[in-house]
Amino acid sequence: MRQMTKQERINAIYKSNMKMAVLQGFITFPMMFFTVGVIRSDSWNGWYVLGIAVCLLLFGASFFKANQIETNMTEHEGAQRIITRRNGFLFGVFVLSILAVALTLKLGWAYVWILIVTGGVLYVGYRWIRRQDERLSAIDPEHPNLFEVRLDHVKD
Repeated sequence: MRQMTKQERINAIYKSNMKMAVLQGFITFPMMFFTVGVIRSDSWNGWYVLGIAVCLLLFGASFFKANQIETNMTEHEGAQRIITRRNGFLFGVFVLSILAVALTLKLGWAYVWILIVTGGVLYVGYRWIRRQDERLSAIDPEHPNLFEVRLDHVKD
């Protein structure tokens, strides 16, 4: 297989991310319904919790698929591990953010510390991703970092 250039990888990853964004958009509406249902109900209604779990599984599958596409673009095992860890962390932060907001709204504003801890995790995660991207560039200079995959870098 021919090795892709950095620009080709940026284009391919961006196109894949846009397809996944459409799928994730369709999952977002039922996720919002189930999350609001949990927040507004007097108890932890099992149907709403099950709905949230199914939506999170679907989100996880879309993150997994996007991860597979990106890891297949590099032959370096170390780079593949970094990409997988980074994308897994992003999914974890996504889940943590949803749960933090839902729990804070459900339990009351006395639990705002949950949102503060989540904000701290987001900041530490941002710094960690930057470091992982530096390591990724050292292993495979042709692979774009997370912050290079955006519309203004796409050239078709």
